[in-house]
Amino acid sequence: MTGHQAKTAAEALRPLNIRYSTTELTVLVANELWAAAEQLREQFQATTWISSAPADAESNEVQPIELAARFLKFSVSQLPAQPEGLAWEDLVRVLFKHFRETFLRGNDVHVAVESLAQPVRQVIINAYYSAQVLLAEPEQESKTPALFARVKDGSAGLFAVFGGQGNVEEYFDETQEVYDTYEPLVRDFAEKMSAALKRAARSPQAQTVCPKGLDIMTWLASSDARPDLQYLLSVPISLPIVGFTQLLHVLVLCKVTGYTPGELAALFKGATGHSQGIITSVVFASMTDIDSFYSLSEKALGMLFAIGMHAQLARPPTTTNPAILEDSLENAEGTPGPMLSISRLRQSDVEKHIEATNRHLPADRQIALSLINGPRSFVVTGPSQSLYGLNLSLRKLKAPPGLDQNRVPFSQRKLQFSTRFLPITAPFHSEYLAAAPEQAMQDIEANGWQLNASDMQIPVLSGDDGSDLREEKSLTRKLVDSLCVLPVDWTRATSIDQSVTHVVDFGPGGVSGIGGLTNRNKEGTGLRVVLAGALESSNADLSPKSALFDTRESSVVFSQNWQRDYAPRLVRCAGDNSLHIDTPMSRLLGKPPVMVAGMTPSTISAEFVSAVMRAGYHIELSGGGHFSEPMLRDKVDKILKLVDPGLGISINSIYINPFLWNIQYPAMKAMRREGIPMEGLCIGAGVPSFEVTNEIIESIREVGFRHIGLKPGSVSTIRLVIKIAQANPDFPIMLQWTGGRGGGHHSFEDFHQPILETYGAIRACKNIVLVAGSGFGGVDDTLPYLTGDWSLRFDCAPMPFDGILFGSRVMVAKEGGASDAVKEAIVAAAGIDDSEWEQTYQGPAGGIVTVLSELGEPIHKIATRGVMFWKELDDTVFSLPRDKRLPALLAKKQYIIDRLNADFQKPWFGRKANGKTADLEEMTYAEVAQRLLQVLYISHQSRWIDVTM
Repeated sequence: MTGHQAKTAAEALRPLNIRYSTTELTVLVANELWAAAEQLREQFQATTWISSAPADAESNEVQPIELAARFLKFSVSQLPAQPEGLAWEDLVRVLFKHFRETFLRGNDVHVAVESLAQPVRQVIINAYYSAQVLLAEPEQESKTPALFARVKDGSAGLFAVFGGQGNVEEYFDETQEVYDTYEPLVRDFAEKMSAALKRAARSPQAQTVCPKGLDIMTWLASSDARPDLQYLLSVPISLPIVGFTQLLHVLVLCKVTGYTPGELAALFKGATGHSQGIITSVVFASMTDIDSFYSLSEKALGMLFAIGMHAQLARPPTTTNPAILEDSLENAEGTPGPMLSISRLRQSDVEKHIEATNRHLPADRQIALSLINGPRSFVVTGPSQSLYGLNLSLRKLKAPPGLDQNRVPFSQRKLQFSTRFLPITAPFHSEYLAAAPEQAMQDIEANGWQLNASDMQIPVLSGDDGSDLREEKSLTRKLVDSLCVLPVDWTRATSIDQSVTHVVDFGPGGVSGIGGLTNRNKEGTGLRVVLAGALESSNADLSPKSALFDTRESSVVFSQNWQRDYAPRLVRCAGDNSLHIDTPMSRLLGKPPVMVAGMTPSTISAEFVSAVMRAGYHIELSGGGHFSEPMLRDKVDKILKLVDPGLGISINSIYINPFLWNIQYPAMKAMRREGIPMEGLCIGAGVPSFEVTNEIIESIREVGFRHIGLKPGSVSTIRLVIKIAQANPDFPIMLQWTGGRGGGHHSFEDFHQPILETYGAIRACKNIVLVAGSGFGGVDDTLPYLTGDWSLRFDCAPMPFDGILFGSRVMVAKEGGASDAVKEAIVAAAGIDDSEWEQTYQGPAGGIVTVLSELGEPIHKIATRGVMFWKELDDTVFSLPRDKRLPALLAKKQYIIDRLNADFQKPWFGRKANGKTADLEEMTYAEVAQRLLQVLYISHQSRWIDVTM
C-alpha cells in the first residue's frame, strides 16, 4: 500500500467513543458502518447494560475490557432485530476484531480476565464467545496452549480426574456458573442432555423418587423454578447433574482449544474418577468426535440416573431424630446421613473405632470403611444413627477449637481431626446397596445406556484398585458396582505413570473438589493440579482453568518434587576433582551438611569449636558463659587464631535471656563492622516475635551477616519462621528442628508430625535451609533424613532435610572439654527407641530423665543422683504455686541440704569452720572467705573455676 492509499484508508475510519463514568473506549469504524455504529452506541448507553455492570467495588469504575465486552454482547443481542440493509454483522465483526487485538494480544480470553473479579470474568467470557459463535469465527490464529505444546514435545504429561458426590451442598451453583459463562458454546449440548434426563425421570418408577421431575434447562433459566436444596441433593437428581456439569467442562475445553473430543483425549495418558466420576472418565476416554461425545454423554447420564434412582429405592432416606440433628449441627458435623467423612486420623485408628462401634450394633446396623481418600482421609458408610454413635465416641478424643497444647507431651494431647456428614442421601460403596446394581442394570440395558471397554482410547484406572478398565469384560456392570458396592481407594486409583506432570480436574467443587484432595495426596511428587472447572483458585498449588489456554511458555508451572529438588547429590569439583555432598545447606555454608549445634558448656570452648572448624564442619559458638563483651571478643580472637584464614564464626545466643543478649547482640554486630568474620547468628530457646526477628535480620544483614538460625519448638512457631522467611526472601534462614526427643533442651513435640504438617509450606520458601537434630549419631539413623526416606512410612512423599545437627553425640569427642567420667556416663546411657522418649517425663528411661531448666523449659539429663534429686524437687516443690514453694522448701530444709551435699555438683554453701552446715548469717567473715576458696578454687588442678576469679 502506498502512502496515499494508507492515508485514504485511515481517513475512511472514524473513532467511535463509548463512555461510562471515567472509562472511555474508542473503536475505529469504517465510514459506511458509522451510522449503524452510532445508533448501536446510543441504544447501548440508553439501556441498563452499563448500569448493571459489576463495577470495581472501590473505585466504582468499569474496566475498559469489561466495557468493550458489554458493548460487544449488546451488539450481538441486537443483531436479530435489525432490518436487512444495515451491515450489522460487519459491525459486530469490527468490534470483535477490536476486542481481540486490544485485549487478548494473541493470547486467550481466559488469560486476559484472570486478574478480574469472578462476575466480571463471566460477563467478558460470555460476550466473547457469543460474538465468536455468531460470526462463526475460528479461535484466533494463535499458538497452541503452552501446556499442550509441552505435552506434544514430551516435556509434560496429562492425566484427567473426575470427582464424585458430597464435597459441597450447593453443587448446582457450579452448573449454573459454567452454563451462564459458556452458554454460546454449550447450549445445544445442554438442551439435548436435559431433554434426555427429563424423559428418563418421567417413568412411573422414577416419579416415586423424582416427584418434581428433572428439568435442568428450566432450572438454569430461572432460579425461582429451581427446586429446594434437599430435592437437589437426592441422589437420583444429584448424580446426573454432577455428571452433566463435568461433561460441560470437557465440552468447553474442546470448544475453546479447537480440539475435537478425540484429539483432546489423546493428549492425556489416562483418566480416573472418584465414585460417580468413574463413569464420566470412561466417556472422556472413549470420545472421538462431537457426535460420539453427545452419544456417550447421554448414555453416561442415563446410567447415573438409573444408579441414583435404584440406590434411593433400595435405601430410602429416614427422618433424623431432632435431638441428634441439633447435636450434630451444634458440633459443626453437618446433617446426619449415611456417609461420614473423617479427616486427619490414620486408617488404623479409624478402623479401631469402627470395630468398637460395631460391637454395640446389630448386624443390620453395622458401619464400614467405604472410601480411602488419602493417608488421613476416609469415609465411613452405614445407617445415620450408627454413624452418629461413631461420631460421639470420636468426639471425646477431639481437641476443641483453639486449645493450646504446645506444652502437653505429644502422646497425651487430644487429637486434632474433623468429622462431617456428607450431603448425600444413599449409602454408596457399601453392602447396603447390594440389591441396587441388578435393578439398575435392567434399566440401563432396556434404554441402551451401556458403555463399552473396547471404545476407550486411553487407560481409565478403576476407583477401587487402580486396574485398567479396558480389561473389563462387563464394563457397565463394573461401573455400576463401583458406585453401589465397591470401595474407593483414591491412592490406588491415582497410582499414575511418572511421566505425568499435570492432573486436570474436571470438577465438581473447584478448589474444594477432587483436585484439591489429589494435590494433598501427591504433594511433593512433582504433580501439578489444574482446575478445568474453576476460573479462579484461592490455592496457590492449584492452577485455574486459564492454565489450559495460556500460550505463554512461562505460564506452564511444574510442582516441586521434593526428592528431586532437595535430596543430596554427589558433585565433583572441577578444580581438584574432589567429591562432595550437595544440599541447600552445603551450598549456603560451603561445608558438608552436618553441623554441631550451640551447647553450653560444650561449644564455649575455643579449642573444641576450632577443632570442629578445622575438620571442615559448621559449628555454633555458644553465647552461654560469655558474660561481657571482652569475654566474647577474647573467645572469638582465640578461635580465629586456631583456624585457617577465611573461616567465619557463627554464634548461638538466647534472646529470652536479656542480660546475655544485650551484651552479645551489640558486640557481635560491632565485631562484624570491624571486619571480624562473624557470619551467622542462631537464636536459641525459642523464636522471637515476627517484628523482633525482622528487626534482627535487617540489622545483621546490614552489617554483613550471611544467615540466621531459628529453632522453633512447635507447629505454630514453625509457621512463624515461615512467615519470617516470606518477609525476608533474600536472607537465608536455617530452620533447626529438634522436636522433643533431642538431648538437652527439648520441646513437647513429636519429631515427625510437625514436619509432616508443614514441610510443603517450608519448601515453598526458597530461603529456608531445613536442618534436623534429635538424637542422631550414625549412618543408619541419619541417612534416611537426608534422603527423605523417613517420611515414606507415614504415606508421604520423601521429605529430605538439608542437613543434620549433632549435639550430645559430639560431647564424647576427644577434643570435647567434658571430663572422661562425664564422657563415660554419656556412653553408658543405654537410651531408648525414638517412640518411647516421652517416658523420660515420668522418670529415668534408658538412663535419661526430663527436668525443667532455669528457663522453665524441659531438658534431658543423664539420670545421675544429682539430676534425680532435681527431678524430685521439680515434682514436689517447683510444681507448686509460687506462694507455696518457700514453705515447702523450709519444711524439708535439712533433707535438701543433705541431698545437695551428698548428690549434687553444687553443695550447700553455708558451713562453719568445724564442718557443720549453717545459714550464711550464722557464718563469720573468715568462714565465708574460707568457704569461697573451697567451692571456687580447684586445688588439685591449681585453678579457679572461672577466669574472672
